[in-house]
Order: sequence, then C-alpha cells, then structure tokens
Amino acid sequence: MPDEENSTAEDSAGENSRTENDTDRDDPTGAPPPADATDRPAPRMNEADVARIVAESLRRLAPAITGIGVLLLCLELLIGAAAPPWRTVLIIAGIALAGGSWLVDLLRDRKGRRRSILAVVVGVSVFFLVLGYILRPVGERLNDTLLVDCADPVELSVVVPVDGAAGFQESIAEFNERYTDKDRCRRANVTSYSAPWPAVEQAMRLGWEHVEDTEDAEDGALFDPLRDVGPRPHLWIAESRTQVDLAAEALDGSDVDYEVFAPDDAEPIGLTPLVLAVPTGVLGEGFNGGSPIADRTLPELITELGDVHGTPVLRSDPEATHAGLLFLRALYGRDAAPGGTGARMENRLADAAAETGIALSPSDTDLLCDLSTAQGSIPTAAVLTTEAALARSNTGGSLGDECAIGGDAPPALVPVYSPELGALDYQAVGLDWNDDAWAERRAAVAEDLRTWLADGDDGWSPADMGLRDVRYAGGAIAGDEGFEHGFAAEADPMSADELTALRDVYSRNRVPTDVLLAIDRSATMNEPVGGGASRFELAAQGAVAALDYLGAEDRVGVWTFPAEGSDSHTPVLDIGPDPGGGVAEALEDTEVSHGVDLHQTVVDGIAALEAAREGERLSAMVVLTDGADADDSPTTAAAVRDRLADSQVRLYLIAVGEASCRSASFSALAEDSRVTCFEAAEQQITITFDGLFSQLWSGDA
Repeated sequence: MPDEENSTAEDSAGENSRTENDTDRDDPTGAPPPADATDRPAPRMNEADVARIVAESLRRLAPAITGIGVLLLCLELLIGAAAPPWRTVLIIAGIALAGGSWLVDLLRDRKGRRRSILAVVVGVSVFFLVLGYILRPVGERLNDTLLVDCADPVELSVVVPVDGAAGFQESIAEFNERYTDKDRCRRANVTSYSAPWPAVEQAMRLGWEHVEDTEDAEDGALFDPLRDVGPRPHLWIAESRTQVDLAAEALDGSDVDYEVFAPDDAEPIGLTPLVLAVPTGVLGEGFNGGSPIADRTLPELITELGDVHGTPVLRSDPEATHAGLLFLRALYGRDAAPGGTGARMENRLADAAAETGIALSPSDTDLLCDLSTAQGSIPTAAVLTTEAALARSNTGGSLGDECAIGGDAPPALVPVYSPELGALDYQAVGLDWNDDAWAERRAAVAEDLRTWLADGDDGWSPADMGLRDVRYAGGAIAGDEGFEHGFAAEADPMSADELTALRDVYSRNRVPTDVLLAIDRSATMNEPVGGGASRFELAAQGAVAALDYLGAEDRVGVWTFPAEGSDSHTPVLDIGPDPGGGVAEALEDTEVSHGVDLHQTVVDGIAALEAAREGERLSAMVVLTDGADADDSPTTAAAVRDRLADSQVRLYLIAVGEASCRSASFSALAEDSRVTCFEAAEQQITITFDGLFSQLWSGDA
C-alpha cells in the first residue's frame, strides 16, 4: 500500500501545484509566476485583438495622415511648385492619404470623437493652406533648384509707347508668368519700359548706342539713348506704320551699317479708333443730334461744342503723341495750309487750355489724368483722345507713373466716332542689333510675344487693355462705356512727307508761347554731382539745348533765384524773342546765393509773364530747383495758388537730385491743376528739359 499512498500524495501535490499556478496567473497584483511557469507558451492574439490595435492606431494617426495629404495637395494645387511627373504623384498621394483617413474616421462608431477629428482636420487644412501661400516663392525656388534643372531664360527687352504703357506692361507681365516649358521652367525673362516717340526716333537716329561726347554729337546734342531712353530693345511696339517707316529712315542715317529691321517685317497687333470724348450730359442734350457717330468734320464738331453747349475741347501735344498728329490732319484737312480753319481751331483750342488750366499733355492718358484731377468725375470739357485711353480711364487702371489718382470715379465721358478721325494701328517690330549671340532665340520669344499681344489666349485678350485685335468684329472691350462695337475703325497711316508738312503747318498755326525759366542758384545747386558737373551747370546746359525748340513767334526769359538783398531773383534774360548765343555765358556769370525764395519768385514770374502778354499767347513758367532749402519767406504756397488762379499762366516744377514732387514744398503747390511737377535725376535734367520745351514750343529744331 505504500506505493498507492505515494501515488496519491503525488497526485495531490500536482493538483495543489496546478491550483497555485492558476491562482498566480490570475493574480491581479502582477506578482512574478513561479519559475516553472515561465516556460509555458504565451497566449495567442485572436482576430478581435488585431482589429482593435489597428483601429486604435488609425484613430491616433488620422489627423497626421490627413494633414500630410492636405499638405501635398496644397503644394501642388496652391503652390504649383511640382513638375511632372511629381505633380501627378503628389495629387494621387494627397487624395489617397486625406480621403483614406477621412473614410476610416467616418466608419468609426464614435460620433463625439469623429467631431473632434473633424475639427482637427479643418484646422490642419487651414494651417497648411496659409503655410502653402506663404511658402509659394520657396516652393518655386526648390522646384527650380532641386526638382528640375532649368536652362537660363532668354532675356528680352521691349519698349512700348507712353500712351497705354500700363496696359502693355501688364499684358507682358502676364505673358512672362505663363511662358514656361513642360517642366514649368521659365523660358524667357521679358522686361518692358516706355518711351515717347520723339525719344525713340532720336535714339534710332543715333543707332541706339552710347554717345561718347554728347555735347559734340551731331543731331543728338546732350542726348545719350542708353541713358536717356533705355537699353537696346529686342521688340518695339510702335503706334503706327508711319512710325515704323520713320524709324527705318532714322536708322539708315545712323552709324549702324547693317539692317536692324525691315519695315515690311512689322506685324500688326491691334488698333484703337480716335474719338471725341464728350461729357455724357452733352450728348444727351443733343450734341451731334444725340448720335455717337458723326458724319461732319472735326472743326464743325468742336465749334458746336463751344458755341452751342459751352464745352471747351482739350487735346494732347501733337509734338509728343501720334494721336495728336492724326487729330491735326482732321483739324487742318488733307491739304493742310497755314491760316484759315486750322489757325482758327488752334486759337479755339488755346482758349480752352487757358480756360480750364489744362495745357498740352505729353500723352492721351496723361490728359485724362489732368482732366480728372482738375474737374473730377463730372467734367465740363471734352477731350480728343483714343478709345483705348478712354477704356483705361473707365476701368480705373493706371493712367501713368505721374498720375496719382485712382479709378474710383473716372470722368463721365462717352466717345463720339467719325471715319475721318482715323485710328492708331499698333505694330510689333523685332530688332536684331547684330551683336547678339542669342538673336535666334530672342527672335522666337519676340514672335511668341507678338502673337500673344495680337491674339491672347483663353485667359487674356487684347480687349482687356482696351484694344481691338486685328480680327475684331464686335464684342466687349474693357472699360466699355457707350462704345460703338459696330463702328468700323480703319487706320490710314501718313507718309513721312505728309507728316513733315503737317508739323510745319502746325508750327505756323499754333498759338505762340512765352516761357520764363527760373533756375535755383543756391549753394546746394553748385555742388558737384556725377561726372564732375554741378546741378546748376547741367541745368544751364539743358536750358541752352531747349532754346533750339524756340519758334519764330515764341519768346523766352531766364532768371536765377534767390538774389542778394530784397529781390527774389536775378534777371539773366528778359522775356523776348530768340536771344541767339550768349545765354550759357550769362548763366555762368551769375553768383551763388544763399537761402531760397521760391514762392515769391513764382509770384513775380507770373506778374512778369502777364505784363509781357500781347494778344493771343500762351504763358508758362518753368522752375528748376533741388528743394534743399526751406522757403521761409512771408509768401506762402496758398498765395502762389491764388495768384495763379487770377492769371492764365501754367507753372511747371522740375525737382532735381533728391527732391521729390511728394515733398511738402512741392505738393502744396501741385494742388493746383495749373501746376505740373516732374522729378529728374541729375543726368536726366537735359532730357526733361528737352521733352518739356518740345511741348511748350513748336519743336521745329
């Protein structure tokens, strides 16, 4: 029986051992199991355990996955930084990550938690949208430097006319942004600048190159194209076929011994009809029978406006704008001759300028700016202008660098059309200067830009800047306020001989002008600047060059200011006809004075011009100063404005050096519509004089 007793004891011990082990395994205190229990295999996970762990992981990662997806989408859709094939990868990955995590969250049966996840997703999305917008430039640079090896873009320089320059420059900037290859690499870097036609013509005559000795340069005294106009352009936007022919003739007479362009290679890009823009109420009162299309001559229309409706007519300067020249042809007739109707119209237009205080403007957009500044949104004057300039004004777009007004309330003007007025026919001219290793590539870019300007694409049209494209057959034009889409505008370019004859008749018909020039002679004007010459010496050189514009009936006077003693100024040349030589020497002999007496000098100048006025004459005072000294005299800017209001004098201020037209001393005067302020760096004094005096005088030098 001992064996049975032993067996029973062992069985009892085993039972006890198993019971203890089971108790230990279930012990919530976590006490370590006996040594013999560690060799037992761990329990296996079932499907429910796996599903629980995966669901918990997805729950925790859902916001991060969604955020990554949104970030990838932002990089592509907002930044646009990725190039193919990365673009497709980013879009697919972003949608998959964001959509997948969102779906998992929707399938979970925890509504309160889902709402919190939704808040996280929205917050992450907004964060990355803002971050993507801020980092867009960085993304573009990373794309250029890391993802794609972009070739150097072609550098292309474009010169555009002053009239409508802002519209052309905006269009060119849009082209520049979109002109990329399949890898989103920029194919060209196109820069544009504006220049008036007289300066472009003179630059062509000099071969558009640096003039070593500008004082002795034949046909271009004191004029350097590269400095005074801009770099040699590779594409030129001309306002008419006439300008293209004249530029070709000018280049033929230059030192350039190769063909820069052939006139027949010029390509049209659009046109804009010339119009007589009248106040809306005047057309409603029955002007031209209330019709927007006239079948009478321009002199008849101007006469009706003045005699019946009391509406003066303003225009831009025919010496500076091609539109002004075309209007001359409509004023004088095809067989232009001095005197007669043309002279009568010139007198009427001169009276309108004196009445409104708005003199000849250097561009049509400048004229509309002057009108808006002087008369606001309800003008009392009509304007000879172009449909494109009127469109620009109506849209509230920029009217030029010198125009400070916005477009909230443009002048309420509607166009009146006439077949005899003609149109500007814009031409794109590619220029090959023969010293260019990139000529072929530049020509290809220039052709693509020309096509863009002429035809546009789905996102842009020439009508966006107020132009009618070459295939225009009606349709909306930006700034359309009473435009006649059905009017068939036709360009009728002038020949070079016709243009020369027209300018000659204009110089005889135009009302003569008296100009009084006052130059600052203070100590700061005597300090040397770039090139060693002082500001006063540069001003004296510019004044002498400007005398070449003096017409046979024009008169000029020259003062310096301040003066020693009680006088505000020192007379150098009394108001009179062409003085011939000796002006430079007389200016050189003047003495430097201290302080400044700007306001009293202007008041005295107005009095001198009024005293010299004889019959039908225009009067203008031109003041050049660096504004370095404060005017402490008892005469205030308000006193100057009051004196101007009682006169028929127009005041032009030229701020040189560091002086600004926005400074207190100049802006207080420029509040008056009869005051125009120009800013000119030292090396720009001559070209500023050149442009201004070509407006004031006949410009038949």
